[in-house]
Formats: sequence, structure tokens, C-alpha cells
Amino acid sequence: MLKLYDLCGKNNLRFSPACWNIKLCLIFKGIPFETVPVGFSEKHKIAFSNQDLVPIITHKDGFVCDSCNIINWLDKNYTDKPLFINSANKNFSHFLYYWTSKQLLPELFKIIANDIPNILEKEDLEYYIKTRETRIKGPLSQFKPFISSTIKNFRKLISPIRTLIKENRYISGNVPGLEDFIFISNFKWVAMCGNCDLLDNDDCITDWYNNLHKTFSLRNY
Repeated sequence: MLKLYDLCGKNNLRFSPACWNIKLCLIFKGIPFETVPVGFSEKHKIAFSNQDLVPIITHKDGFVCDSCNIINWLDKNYTDKPLFINSANKNFSHFLYYWTSKQLLPELFKIIANDIPNILEKEDLEYYIKTRETRIKGPLSQFKPFISSTIKNFRKLISPIRTLIKENRYISGNVPGLEDFIFISNFKWVAMCGNCDLLDNDDCITDWYNNLHKTFSLRNY
């Protein structure tokens, strides 16, 4: 059985958007898997990969690191229910992955940066605060006064996705696919770590999120 090395907080809470993306791909394809919880400070658990980031998939012949590499590997080795339907779908998925990584996740971080410590403890909490405050060159609290305006900016940033969902029901079209898995993973990160109202209740993206959550039984992962 495949093993997914999955970022973990206290009380076994799983919150990594990259790991959620891979879990959704596995669920969609119907591939049995088990997860190995990895805390921020537990780099020894993934030392075999010669790098320090999850997700990592291990299989009988070795391992695969990095979300894009894992998705490509899954499609090559498990051909039922392909994640990449055609070249246009593959290109758009890559665009969406890099757009969310470079544009959306930094905005979402500003919103939940001060909530993430609540789901961590001990060495993981110390690791998070030290590394993130070094990265942003200041205290996490610097984002607090701007949370409301950052949420408004985020809602504007995702307007193109809102249009796609209104027209097609899903980002991928009339059925859910990889593009939806990439995008919903960002919202799972916020939902697991924060307590803010990221979207209005009457936003079509809220309905999209709730529908995918129910369809793939995400509470069980």
C-alpha cells in the first residue's frame, strides 16, 4: 500500500494544502493509501528522501517527492481515472498550481499566520515561529491589523475561479478534477488552522467547497 507522509499538528490535525491536494488525487483515483504523520520538527522521519518537505509518497520501488512529481507518477502508474485528460487540462493545472503557490498562499498565510500556533505544540511550535518570523523578517503579529483587508483582497483575487464555477459547476468542467483538488486544498488549510470567514455564505465558491467536501468525505482524512 502507498504511504503518504503528511504534515501533522497536535491532536493528529492534518493541515498542509500540498498534502491535501495529493490526498484528493488518491481518493479520486480510488488508490488505497495510509498516512504517516510528520511534524514540522520531525525531519528525521523523511530523511530518507534527502530533502525536508512533504508530501512524499513511498511505494514498493522507492519514493516520490514534490506535488507535481507525485501527480505525474500517479497518472503514469495508475491509469484509471486520469488526472490529466489532455494537454490543455495539464497546462491549466500547472498554471493553477503555480498561481496558488505564488499568489494565493502568501495572502492566506497573512490571514492565518497567527492562528497556526494554536494547532502546534512543543518543538513544532518553536520551529514554526522561528522559521516563519525569519522568513517574513518580523513578528507574526504584524499581519493582525490587516486581516480584514487581506480577506477582501483574496476574494477579489479569486474572481476568475468564481466565474468558472458559475459557468461550469466545477473548475475542471461539469465534473470535479485535478484543478478543483488544487484549489480546494488552499481552503482546507484555512479551515484546519483558522476560524475566519474566508468567503460569504452566498458565494458560489462556498457551495462548491461544501459539495466537494461531501462528495469526497474529506472529514475522514
